[in-house]
Amino acid sequence: MTRTATPPGKPSFNKGARRRVIPSMDLTRLTGSISSPAVFLFLLSLFFAGCKKTEQVPHETPTLIYEHPVTMDIPVTGSWVGHLDGVDNASIVPQITGYLQTQNYANGAIVKKGEVLFRIDDSTFRDQVSKAKATLAQAQAQLQQLNYDAEIYRPLAAENAISKQKYEDTRLSALAAEAQVQQAAAALALAEKNLSYTVLYAPFDGIAGISRTNIGDLVSPESGPLAVVSSVNPIRVNFAVTQQEWIQQAGKNGNEGVQTGSKLDITLKDGTKYPEQATVVAIDRAFNPQTGTIRVQANLPNADYLLRPGMFIIATARLATVKNALTVPAKSLLSTQGRFFVIVLDGSNHPSIIPVQAGTQLGDRQQVIPLKPDSLTPQSKVVVDGLLQAEAASRNPAARLKAVPASNQ
Repeated sequence: MTRTATPPGKPSFNKGARRRVIPSMDLTRLTGSISSPAVFLFLLSLFFAGCKKTEQVPHETPTLIYEHPVTMDIPVTGSWVGHLDGVDNASIVPQITGYLQTQNYANGAIVKKGEVLFRIDDSTFRDQVSKAKATLAQAQAQLQQLNYDAEIYRPLAAENAISKQKYEDTRLSALAAEAQVQQAAAALALAEKNLSYTVLYAPFDGIAGISRTNIGDLVSPESGPLAVVSSVNPIRVNFAVTQQEWIQQAGKNGNEGVQTGSKLDITLKDGTKYPEQATVVAIDRAFNPQTGTIRVQANLPNADYLLRPGMFIIATARLATVKNALTVPAKSLLSTQGRFFVIVLDGSNHPSIIPVQAGTQLGDRQQVIPLKPDSLTPQSKVVVDGLLQAEAASRNPAARLKAVPASNQ
């Protein structure tokens, strides 16, 4: 008879073999094999945790926050990108030829009218003045002598003591000497004027730019400006208005529209609103046919010299005022594919979507115009918080939501 070997430790399942009984596990033996009570308690807690049934947490109805629309007057504004420039910009150009001797201001410094900016070597021009003075003195002495001789010769010529020709020659020589005196005086004035050109002054209060030349350079009227001085308090605001904008705002009264004397709000490039307003001082006589715009100039106070020529700004003017405009909080306005709407609660706090047209925004308020008359009134409850839940509930006619006014928050 063939016998089948059974591996040690493995029960036999051959026919005729006696069933092997596996003894039940003794909990006391198990606990006895676990040396740490903490480990036992941990395993026991896992066992009972697995036996617990999952508890259902009741779904809480979301609470919506609403506000009532408010009617208010809203200004309609227009904005234009502009740039700043000095009210006056003076190029400091030498009127004579000479060597630059000194620069008497710091580059980019604030200067006062009459302050010395540059000096040109004046030695040559002082010599010219001295020479012109000597020539004038000589001409004056000669004129004085000829006048003296003519006075003596006149009675003698009348008595035929001398020839009349000699008297006439002396008199004519005196007239020629007088012309020479005038010529010498003009030469002296020119020499003194050239000498004065060796000192270059600031023509007005402002900011002097960085010098464009160096000490020791030979400068002349042809060499270009040594520097530029700009008057920047007030500073000039330049921008352009299109023909369409001009027609829309034409005929406005008071401070509305773009006209001489109207006020402009100024926003800097970083979005900061400038604390002072600009005043329109000039509007050009004609539109530029190439650009279709007309130039506008305004003056803006700049006492601390923060603003400099060349900076870009945004100028904003009030063009009109919408009276009794219906407004809602800007955060309550929703949009999709270019269409706008708000969510309104009825008497049972069921939300409905109300299509609107978006108007002008003023701060955190947004002007809205309901597409269906009377669908939005100052008594309506406009959802401002919980918009996603309200929008989802608007598709369920049976949905009722909790709602509280924003004033209670």
